[in-house]
Amino acid sequence: MVISTTGIGDTLMGTPALRTLRESFPESEIHFLVHSKRKELLWGNPRIDQILEYRNNWLNRGLLSWKTHSTFYDHVLIFHANEDVWKLLQKIRYGDCYNRQNFEDSARRVFSLAPLGKHSIQKRLALVEKVGGKESADYRYEYSIPKVSMEWAYRQLAQRGVSPQDRIIGMQLGAADSFKCWPIESFVEVGRSLHSKYGVKIYLNASPREKELVKRFLTLFGNSDGVILAGSHLSQAAAMMQTCSLFISIDTGPMHMAIGSGVPLIGLFCPTNYRETGPLGYERAIVIQKEITCSPCLTRGCRDNFCMKQISVEEVFSAAERVLDQKGNFH
Repeated sequence: MVISTTGIGDTLMGTPALRTLRESFPESEIHFLVHSKRKELLWGNPRIDQILEYRNNWLNRGLLSWKTHSTFYDHVLIFHANEDVWKLLQKIRYGDCYNRQNFEDSARRVFSLAPLGKHSIQKRLALVEKVGGKESADYRYEYSIPKVSMEWAYRQLAQRGVSPQDRIIGMQLGAADSFKCWPIESFVEVGRSLHSKYGVKIYLNASPREKELVKRFLTLFGNSDGVILAGSHLSQAAAMMQTCSLFISIDTGPMHMAIGSGVPLIGLFCPTNYRETGPLGYERAIVIQKEITCSPCLTRGCRDNFCMKQISVEEVFSAAERVLDQKGNFH
């Protein structure tokens, strides 16, 4: 069993390790326990025999116990989970459990790997090695977009008068952790400049809880005819990303969806570090990383993400020009 019950990025960063796990043990049965809101990210993944959905409540844990009551897992690999994983482990039968988040209880055969100091993808690959899997430096995500979602995206664009010749720039305005966010005003300025120079359309990728960010963007941008909004499902959002010539994103789950979709990316980082959660081995990415301004970093306790304001509109626009003009190399 592989457990990955947190965010979008955490789920996708596990797919290289999942591929290596299957290649290492081709005859084994692999079950993947994922948050029910992230299951779309694993649809069609050929490495998984069974997807098990999870939500953090007693009913879902009871269902998990019922679904797996006849299964004994030789190994449980926790790619990423919250503290409720201890309640999960009470519901399944297993030989040993390995993780990279300092969950430790030898009596329950739960062991944490020593600090690795590597990218999150590499830490997941290390878990596969721990149970006898092969080494791998193949960091490609495995993520497929359903045909029906792509057809939906093309219909949406056609209804808004967007032609196949139009270039679309995607933007990820929000994140669950507000300290990662770049000012809306800065996104608007970049959008205006790109629209003025290249005549691009702007696609805003946003969850329902980020509607206020979208509202602010539209108010400041002023030309809502050139702005496209997302669908209500992850696969629809991914399909819209697939139509983009460029996706500009802060460090959050949709950034990894863009990577998985093969879309050119500009990633904005600070206070998080791209060496831990950013593009790894992805040649179509430009990363803008700034140094943190507080030591220790306040992260979730920060009320003003002033460190992200170090990233200027000019450098993001310049990076976008490089992509759209196809000048220079990504790095």
